[in-house]
Amino acid sequence: MRGPVRALEKNARSFNDFVSPYAQTHAWLSGLDPYAPVVLRDLWPTPMRPQFVVKESADGTLPEKRGIPSPYLTTAFPVLLPIAELPWNIAIWVWDGMCVLAVFVIAWVLVHLAGVRTYSPLALMILISALLLAPVHTAIATSNIVTVAFALGLLATFCLTQNRSTMAGILLTLAIALKPTVAMPFLIYALVHRTRAKVIPPAIATGVLLFCVAIIPHHGRTLWASSFLANNQRMFAPGAINDFSTANPLHFQLVNLQVALFPIFQNRTLTQVTCALVFVTLLVFWLFAVRRDRHLGFLDLAILASASLLPVYHRFTDAGLLLIPVAWALSAMEGELRRFAAACLLLASPFLVPGVTMLHEFSGRYEILQRLSQSRFWDALILAHEAWLILVLCLVLLTVRCRLRHKHGEA
Repeated sequence: MRGPVRALEKNARSFNDFVSPYAQTHAWLSGLDPYAPVVLRDLWPTPMRPQFVVKESADGTLPEKRGIPSPYLTTAFPVLLPIAELPWNIAIWVWDGMCVLAVFVIAWVLVHLAGVRTYSPLALMILISALLLAPVHTAIATSNIVTVAFALGLLATFCLTQNRSTMAGILLTLAIALKPTVAMPFLIYALVHRTRAKVIPPAIATGVLLFCVAIIPHHGRTLWASSFLANNQRMFAPGAINDFSTANPLHFQLVNLQVALFPIFQNRTLTQVTCALVFVTLLVFWLFAVRRDRHLGFLDLAILASASLLPVYHRFTDAGLLLIPVAWALSAMEGELRRFAAACLLLASPFLVPGVTMLHEFSGRYEILQRLSQSRFWDALILAHEAWLILVLCLVLLTVRCRLRHKHGEA
């Protein structure tokens, strides 16, 4: 009900997160600018074209108000081509089916990465967690690409652990092509892993192949870089849909750390610099903990999954990456790290519901919340609680990693 049923409702089919990349793939294939709002308007695939698309594509405000045309790399379009070649009414069913299947693939891989027996109660708990997490529901309901990109990245990591370096490189590149921000933890994991020398060549070869295919429809002409950059600038401008500041009325839908820091600093540059320093510090501490043997484990992937949500733009749907720390915590509940594991599960539990959206809705209905919502405390802590929870979760996981390193060092 919270995922596939919502995705396939009539209203959802008229506008969802897959409409734009679907139309953009058709534009790319035709040699048109896939990042031009008027092209998106003309190629809009659904039977009912929303009125705002016509109006905002004409005045040029579509990117900043709606975040479309979507800022996917041109190399994503060859990956989406098999789906985009289908008629829209069939393509959306196939795509939503792939999103649902991706959730089960994610759960299956997490079970294996956690070292859990496939038909054990613990494996069932990991599957249930994948089905319960609200960001997963939202991703499926909006037909977002994140679920498929997450599954590809996780499969790449699984292949890496199974010494299938060629397949790992191919899958990792496909994940990066679809959504680089979601593929970030898997990319860092692969680059630090002791078998990285075997993964990089097939990854580069796949990337070059995708790039070559991407330039074929327009005979090697520009990849519309200026149009792509201009759209991104509009989407992240102060007050635009992807802006992390309070000038954006929908900033609460983001989970990156900037959302929590901006109400405190009230300065965009200081917020960006502080967030970058936090991420770099976390990454340095992690690299210090793994620097000896580069033999990474499931805990390391959990650290990277949570840390990667902090420094760059991420919406609530991307928080499905927290399934990795949740699966690690479930697998560690019966060991000596159970207190840390319990803390991780407690920190992740608010993501069982779309809490921030609920708070935002309630703030307009109750007088006490309406008064509180006008304070800086509301924006910095209450509405931004998901970003703070992710940061604390990452710190707990990093503490466990440093603790294990110290213990192994003494041994």
